[in-house]
Amino acid sequence: MMKFCVFRFPQVLKMYAWENSFENEILKIRDREMDVLKSSAYLECFMSFVMSCSPFLVALVTCGTYVLMDSNHVFDASKAFVSLTLFNIMRVPLNMLPMVISNIIKAGVSFQRLDAFLNSEELPSTFSASAGETGPGNVTHLECVDYPIVIQNASFSWDEDVEVLRNINLHIKEGSLTAIVGPVGAGKSSLLAAVLGELPHAGGRQSHVNTRGSIAYVAQQAWIQGASLQENILFGRRMDEAHYERVLGACALRPDLASLPAGDQTEIGEKGINLSGGQKQRVALARAAYSHADVYLLDDPFSALDAHVGKQVFEALVGPKGLLRGKTRVLVTHGLAHLPLMDRIVVLNDGEITEAGNFEELLEKKGDFAEFLVHHMSTDAEGEGVDCDSGTRGAGLTAGLDEESAQFLEKLKERLCVGGGVSGAFSRCRHRSSRSSRRHSRADRKSTRLNSSHITIS
Repeated sequence: MMKFCVFRFPQVLKMYAWENSFENEILKIRDREMDVLKSSAYLECFMSFVMSCSPFLVALVTCGTYVLMDSNHVFDASKAFVSLTLFNIMRVPLNMLPMVISNIIKAGVSFQRLDAFLNSEELPSTFSASAGETGPGNVTHLECVDYPIVIQNASFSWDEDVEVLRNINLHIKEGSLTAIVGPVGAGKSSLLAAVLGELPHAGGRQSHVNTRGSIAYVAQQAWIQGASLQENILFGRRMDEAHYERVLGACALRPDLASLPAGDQTEIGEKGINLSGGQKQRVALARAAYSHADVYLLDDPFSALDAHVGKQVFEALVGPKGLLRGKTRVLVTHGLAHLPLMDRIVVLNDGEITEAGNFEELLEKKGDFAEFLVHHMSTDAEGEGVDCDSGTRGAGLTAGLDEESAQFLEKLKERLCVGGGVSGAFSRCRHRSSRSSRRHSRADRKSTRLNSSHITIS
């Protein structure tokens, strides 16, 4: 742990002025290491002395034992020369014996590893989508397919026993903005992993997965290199000043560059230690936007951003009028404000696609998507404390919605102040205890306890 902190995060030591205390601890560890090295050196010297003296000692002990065992044993010249010759012949094999035993053990371990590797299952490089193909397959990259992302009759699993995604049929149109929504654990990130070819494809009759064009991926947890901010964005590509400036503006990085000591030449520590979570995520978005990819897979990158910053970056980068307009964008999101702007919304539940369509179509169906909206708002109500008597409840939830959709969500919020969720599937919506305590202190108002009841979506 000491080594990890000193070599991976030296900035932390300097920030908290821990240099002296860590220096003392390192010197103590170094003293113990020196003691061990001294003991090892003494032992090695003793072993070298024994190995050097062993031929003489073996001959002396053997001849002495032969003479002392019986008075009739005479150690003459013929016996002496023969014995010494025999000892010299045996000396080299006996010296090599420990090394041979050690190498035999190492060879046995290496053979076991090679056996396990060579006998493991082969990873298929391509998958034929021809009729009758039933073997497991990876993602193909055929340019003749009409859609940039095609998943047909496919199931995915990390092992043979549990299927993470089942019966997935998905066609993403070129240049569209598609959202993937669903409850926690529904398989949204796994679906992106399947498109990338990271999630094994279980195969099946008439099933295949194909992507067309280059792909840029932004994960939930931003990956940052130990390099300058500019190098993190360029990622080895040639500098295009005009495009670089557009990307910085779209990702709202210009104010951050002004606050950094060397601007975009500021050295970023390992894993982005000198950047905040939102800054790291925007750097990751900028890296993807600068790549000029054909398909962008975004795994809920706006969850790490503040609400106003997330809205600004979405509109300037991912939205219908953003920098990436015309590109194929697949966005995993939990933000309701972005959903009305999507060309298509795919609803995942328990590893299956249950609904797909635009915002208005899914609201009219009153199915899993409507339940997702109710669950999202009921969770916010419990976590943030919904004031049913004021006009400020969930104001951010309807930001950016058209009038009809906003009215629908307002109806849901009105009913949330009465009770639970669709078909009683969601938990009760309660006031925060602090808000309730303030109401108890007022003589002209009674404390309100919200009881569970069903919501009818109309």
